[in-house]
Amino acid sequence: MKKSKTIRLVLLGTTSLALAACDETPPNDAKFFSSVRECTAVHSEATCKEQFKKSEEAYVAEAPRYTKKEECEAQFGPGNCETRQASQAGGGMGSFFMPMMMGYMMGNMMGNRMGGNAFSGPVYRGPNNSAMTQASGKMFNAGTFTGTGRAAPFQKSAQFSPVSRGGFGSTASYHTSSGS
Repeated sequence: MKKSKTIRLVLLGTTSLALAACDETPPNDAKFFSSVRECTAVHSEATCKEQFKKSEEAYVAEAPRYTKKEECEAQFGPGNCETRQASQAGGGMGSFFMPMMMGYMMGNMMGNRMGGNAFSGPVYRGPNNSAMTQASGKMFNAGTFTGTGRAAPFQKSAQFSPVSRGGFGSTASYHTSSGS
């Protein structure tokens, strides 16, 4: 009887650790693609289209939203936010601001080859040309854009680092590290 309790506790502990490890940060093998066409040089067209679609859906559902453009630009930098329209109760239209999606990242969670554990997520341009992506509701620095416009060259950081976001007197900050 004691043995079965021990096994059950070990299994519960292992499961919680495995779940905690999932999706904490984007996988280190994640690669940035500014378009589906760019992605097809590395992966199949079907995989690229599927992961781009998932990234766009995540962008619409999870990207930070702001009521004022100044608030958005305080987090993501001047010129890096776009206006979106939202329908309101009663049939009226309103607008809000979101960071611009510059492309998407794809990688393998838990070592699978773009199977059921594939990571894909939108990438936003942040302050000072930093590239930002989300995982587990947290924002991470993914690298740096080395030019302007949506087709700007991208340099991935050595590792993903969390980005502190503002709120209740906090100020936005980020950390970049150059990698090769």
